[in-house]
Amino acid sequence: MKKEQKHNHSGLIPGTAMRYIFSVSILFTVSLVCNSQTGQTTTDDSDSGKRIREYIDTLEIVDTHEHFFNPELLRSTNFLDFSLLLQQNSYDGFLAAGMPTELLKKLYVDPTPVMEKWKIIESYWNNSNNTIANRILLNSIKDLYDIHDLNAATVETLSGKIRAAYSGDWFNHVLKDLCRFRYVIADGDNLGKRDDYIRYVKRFSPWLTLNTKFRIDSIAVMQVEPIYTLEDYVKSMTSVFEDALKRGMAAVKINASYKRSLYFEKVPVETARKVFRTIINGNEDLVLSAKDASPLQDYMMFRLLDLAKKHKVPVAVHTGIQAGLNNTLAYSDPTLLINLFREYPDVKFVLFHGSYPFGGEAATIVRNYPNVYIDMNWTWSISPTYAGHYLDQWLEAVPASKIMAFGGDQRCVENTYGNLKVAKKVIGDVLTAKVRSGYFTEKEACRIARMILLDNPVSFYNLR
Repeated sequence: MKKEQKHNHSGLIPGTAMRYIFSVSILFTVSLVCNSQTGQTTTDDSDSGKRIREYIDTLEIVDTHEHFFNPELLRSTNFLDFSLLLQQNSYDGFLAAGMPTELLKKLYVDPTPVMEKWKIIESYWNNSNNTIANRILLNSIKDLYDIHDLNAATVETLSGKIRAAYSGDWFNHVLKDLCRFRYVIADGDNLGKRDDYIRYVKRFSPWLTLNTKFRIDSIAVMQVEPIYTLEDYVKSMTSVFEDALKRGMAAVKINASYKRSLYFEKVPVETARKVFRTIINGNEDLVLSAKDASPLQDYMMFRLLDLAKKHKVPVAVHTGIQAGLNNTLAYSDPTLLINLFREYPDVKFVLFHGSYPFGGEAATIVRNYPNVYIDMNWTWSISPTYAGHYLDQWLEAVPASKIMAFGGDQRCVENTYGNLKVAKKVIGDVLTAKVRSGYFTEKEACRIARMILLDNPVSFYNLR
């Protein structure tokens, strides 16, 4: 063991104090020169914020994550009315405020009249309309439908305007003309033929959360291919992966944290085979515990990442807050993924949802692993304050090339429009503050806005 170094009263190792003072003086001098050359200043320039926001408004943007309903199919549903706008963030708030889940059937399955729907949700709306999701909804209906409040006097008129809008090309108009999206990445390939700007990510949950024989039989029926062995099971996933590539899959989507921990252990094939045999030889009603099923699930995750590596497909991971109620937040801690980042340095990973509320952990991971990025999608309708706070930090802690700033994560285009307005404002505020403090020049701030809203996702998802 080395002897402990003795320190002098300055806290410096003897013999280094003079070199430290000299180094600080050099750094201070260089800082003054650099600030002078780049025009940085701490004086308040009220016009800089306006110019930055105007520049952001000129940008085309990549929307990295959505769950849109197919607009053609919406016309045959029982919720092409004001209740469409409540999906999913607003009604999650209603449930958190105490609304019974059984009432969702009245809202979205049964042919319930508009005024009856309003009576169902009115008290829950009043108790939760402080949330950002509902503030976004109010701003969206004001801009898009000229409706200035959501109440008993407006829901019929609003519903009529929604139905009229969706009788035309409303979906494309909002996304392309109003939001100016160059690309939209959908979670699932359900939006029909929109190859000019829609891309999609593919989930592989049937293989990553397997714990029943019924699941194996369902996959076999779907593929018209028997599954008797572990190798057959891996082949079934490979077949779906390769088909998704042909259909234009932009990324693999992992949302396993709704069902289990994001920690996937590297297990021997024989361990996985033993679990598979237990399932395949069991009864149809066999359900393995999480502990007993995890070795097979873990094994399949590594096979999925092998495919991602082979085909150079990026991997998007749901981290942080989950939608709905009664979820286990600990399952979605991004630090649980570190062994995968190390095992697959050639695979690009992105942490979805700003890892809310694990923003500090996400920054540390992205700073430490060159193959890991962060995406702020959904944070705008969770907490813009969180989004702005951590964007401010991330711009200091990690390369700007590793941040993607916008994804609505919504069911309908109206709410994505509203989310984008919030995101632009917060991003503009953060960058303006950085300019006014002297951290960035105005030119640098505009360049970073373009990077995080357009260039970075285009590069990450190979959107050419």
